Amino acid sequence: MRRLRTVLLRSTSLQTVPSALNKAVGLKYLYIYKNNIPALKGALNLPDLISLDMRFNNIMEVDERYFAGCRGLRHLLLSNNKIVHLAPNMFKQTKALRVLALDNNRIKVINSVFDNMRALKRLSLRQNMITDIEGLLKSYMPNTKNIDLRKNNIGVITEFASSNRRIKELLLSSNKITNIEPGAFRALEGLKLLDLSSNQISYLNESIFGANSSLEYLNLSQNRLTSVNGTFKNTRRIRDLNLSYNRITTITDAFTSLTSLKKLSLKYNLLTHVPDDTFNDNVELLQIDMDANNIQWIGRTTFQRLSTVTDFRVRNNNLISLNGSVRPLLSIKYFDAAFNEIGYLEKGEFERNKFLEFISLMGNNISNVEGAFTGAVSLKGLGLAGNHIERIRRGDFPQDMKATPQVILDHNPLLCDCRIAWLMRQDSEVRLARNPTCGNPPWLKGKSLNTLTKEDIISWEDGCPQACRCECREDSLGARSIAVNCSSAALKEVPKRFPRGMNELDLSDNLLEQLDSTLKMGAPQVQVLSFRDNRLSSLNLSAIPETVHSLDLRGNRLAKLPLVLVDALNLTSLWLSDNPFDCDCSDYPLRQWIEGRHHVITDASRITCAGSPDRLVWHRYFLTLEQEHLCPTPSSQYARYLLHALVVLVAFLALSAMYLYFERQLKEWLHSRGIFGCLQCLVEDVDAEQLFDVFLSFSSKDAAWVHEQILPKIETMGFSYCTYERNFKGGFLMHDIIREAVACSRRTLLILTKNFLESEWCRLEFRLAHQRTLQDNVNRLVVVLVDDTTTVTMDEDLQLYIRASNHLRWGEPNFWERLQHSFPKRQIRRKLIIEDRKHSGANNTACGDL
Repeated sequence: MRRLRTVLLRSTSLQTVPSALNKAVGLKYLYIYKNNIPALKGALNLPDLISLDMRFNNIMEVDERYFAGCRGLRHLLLSNNKIVHLAPNMFKQTKALRVLALDNNRIKVINSVFDNMRALKRLSLRQNMITDIEGLLKSYMPNTKNIDLRKNNIGVITEFASSNRRIKELLLSSNKITNIEPGAFRALEGLKLLDLSSNQISYLNESIFGANSSLEYLNLSQNRLTSVNGTFKNTRRIRDLNLSYNRITTITDAFTSLTSLKKLSLKYNLLTHVPDDTFNDNVELLQIDMDANNIQWIGRTTFQRLSTVTDFRVRNNNLISLNGSVRPLLSIKYFDAAFNEIGYLEKGEFERNKFLEFISLMGNNISNVEGAFTGAVSLKGLGLAGNHIERIRRGDFPQDMKATPQVILDHNPLLCDCRIAWLMRQDSEVRLARNPTCGNPPWLKGKSLNTLTKEDIISWEDGCPQACRCECREDSLGARSIAVNCSSAALKEVPKRFPRGMNELDLSDNLLEQLDSTLKMGAPQVQVLSFRDNRLSSLNLSAIPETVHSLDLRGNRLAKLPLVLVDALNLTSLWLSDNPFDCDCSDYPLRQWIEGRHHVITDASRITCAGSPDRLVWHRYFLTLEQEHLCPTPSSQYARYLLHALVVLVAFLALSAMYLYFERQLKEWLHSRGIFGCLQCLVEDVDAEQLFDVFLSFSSKDAAWVHEQILPKIETMGFSYCTYERNFKGGFLMHDIIREAVACSRRTLLILTKNFLESEWCRLEFRLAHQRTLQDNVNRLVVVLVDDTTTVTMDEDLQLYIRASNHLRWGEPNFWERLQHSFPKRQIRRKLIIEDRKHSGANNTACGDL
C-alpha cells in the first residue's frame, strides 16, 4: 500500500470512501467519481496526495476537517455533486491547493471560506445558487488568477479587495446582477478578461475600473444598458468589446480613447444613427458588428480613420443608403448589409475597397447597381438576392479581377434582354450562383436564366412586325436599343407598327417605291435607317424622322442628289452610290458640301452620274466634276467638244502613220508569234514585184542534203524558190549572179553549216542579203543553224546578226511552222535569170521567164 501512487474508483456504486485508503500514505492521485457517496465523513489522511477527483458522486455534506490530512493537495474537483454548505475552515489546512472546482452544486453561501488561500490560482463556482459574494471579494487570495462564478444568483458586485489584484479572468455571466458599485474592479489592475454578459445591468459608472486597468476583453452583452458614454474612460487597453443585446441608443462618444480596440460588437441594440467621428480614436479596429439595430443613417466620414477594418456587419437595420461610408475601409474583406432598406448604391460605392472579397446586400430595395463594384478587384462573392434589380452590367465590376465572383441574383425582377447576355458567356468573368429567374420581358417571365440561350435573350417579340426579325442590342452607354431587320421581305410598303425603343431599321432589298408618313409616325426615334436596294425614285423629306443620323440609300432609282435631305437632317453617315443620278448645275452646292464633309457621305467617291445635259459628264464619278462640268457655258461646251474632236483626230493620224511606217514589221511580228496562225502566211505588198519567195544560199558541199531535206518541204508549202542549178544561166560573173538572186527574192534563206562558213561566196551572199535588209528596213534574211557551229568561227558580221535576231535551229520543235511564218506567200511561176534589162532599171542583169 505504501507504494501505491494512483487509485481509480469509477462507477463502482461506492457509498463511502474506503477507510483502507488511509494506509496508502504514498498515494498521489485519487479518482473517485461517478459513484453514490452522499457524504464525506471523518478525515482523509493522505499527506502526499496531489490530485483528488470526486465529481459525480451525489455528495451533499462534507465534514469541516475532511481534507485536513491532505496538506500536499493541489487539485480538488468536487463538481457535479449536491453540496449545499461549505464549512468556514474546510480548506484551512490545504495550504497548497491551486485548483478548486465546485461547479454545478447547490451552494448558496460562501462567506470567507476561501480566505487566506495563498496558493489558489483557479476557483470555479459555476452553476450554483450563490447570491452574495461579499465574503469572496474580501478574501485574501493573492495568487488567484481565474474565478468562474457564472450561472449563479448574484445580484450586486461590491468592491474587490486589493489583495486580489492578480486576478486576470473574472467570469460573472448569467447571474442576476443589477448593480455594480463604483470602484468595484478598481483594485483588479491585472484583470484582462471580464464577462458580465446575460445579467440585468442597466448602468455602469465610469469609476468601476481603475485608471491603471489592464482590461482587454469585456463582455457586456445581453444586459439592459441604454448608454455607455464615458463608461470606458479608464479602460484604454480594451481590445475586444461586446455590447450586443442591450438597449443602447447612442454611441456618439462611447469609444473615445479606446485606441487598442480591435473588435466591437453592437448587434441587437437600438441605435438609429452612427454619427461622423464616432470611431476617430479606434484606429486599430478590425471587426465591427452592428447587426439588428434600427440604424437609418451612417455618416459619410464615420469610418474615415478605420483603414484596418476587415469585417463590417450592419445586417437587419433600416439603412436607406450606405452614403459612401464603406469607401474609407481600405482593408475590408467582408461586408454585410443584408436586410436593410437600401434603395440604391452610389457609383463607385466600393471603389477603394480593393481587398473586399464578400458583399452581402440581400433583402434590400436596391434597383440600380451601376458602377457600384468597380473597385472591388478581389471580389469572390456578391449577394444581391431579394432586391428590385432588373439588370447588372459587366461595367459594374472591375475591368481586371483577381477571382471569378459568384453573384446571387435570386428573387429579383431581372430583365432578361441583351444587356444581361454577358453573364451567359462561357468565358464570363462573373458567374451566376443558385437559380435566378426572369421578371421581364413577359415572354420570358418566370424562366430560369440558367436555362436560356443567347438567342432567347437577344430576340425581341414585343411590337415586332410579322415579316421582320427584331433583336435587342446594347449601345456603348449600356442602354437597350431594338434593331428591326425587315430586309428581303418583298415589302411594298413600310410596316405600321414597330417595337418601342427601336433605333435601327433595315428595309433593304425590298420593293419600296415611295415613302409616306408611316415611318415617321411608327418609328419617331429611329437613328439608323437603310433603304438599300429598293425602287425609290424620290424622297419626301417629311417621311424621314428627324432623329435619323445614319441613312443608306444605295441601289435605288434616285435621279436627283438629295441636298435638301442633307441640309435638313443632322446626318453623320449617308450612302448614295448605285443610283442613276442626273448631275447638273443644281447639284454643285452638294458637290461643295461633300468637299468639306466627305466623312458624312461615306461612299462619295463611288457616286456616278448616269445622266446629264452634258454627255461628257455621263458615267463619271461625281467628285471628279468641277463647276465647269456641272454648269458649262455654251462657249466652253463648244470648246470642249472641239478639243475632244482634235484629240481624236491627232490620235488617229498618229496611229495611221505608225501603221504605215511599221506595217511590215508588225505583220512579221504577228506571224512570228502565231497570232494569225489560221493564215498560212501574209500576202506581202512591199515585195509584190519580186519573182521568187525565197533564195536558198548554201554551200555546194551541202547541196545533196538541201535537195533532200529542205527544198521538197518548201515546195510543198507553196513557196517559189531560187537556186543556182535551177535558175541561173552561165556566162555571168558570180558576183552579179548573187546580187541578182538576192534582189529578185523576197527572202534569203541561209543554210548555215561549217561548209558555208568556209566558202567565200557563201559569206558574200550573206553580206548582200544583210545589206539589202538594212537598206529597205525589212528583215529579208532567215538563218537556219544546221549543226553545232560555234559563233567563234563565224564572220564578225554574221556573229552580230545571229545574236541580235531570231534564228531557227534545224531539228527544233515546230521548226517547219516557224519557217513557214518567216516566209511571205505569193503564187508565181518558176523564174530564171536572163540577160534582159526590161524588168530592171538599175541592174546589169534581169530576171526573166525560164
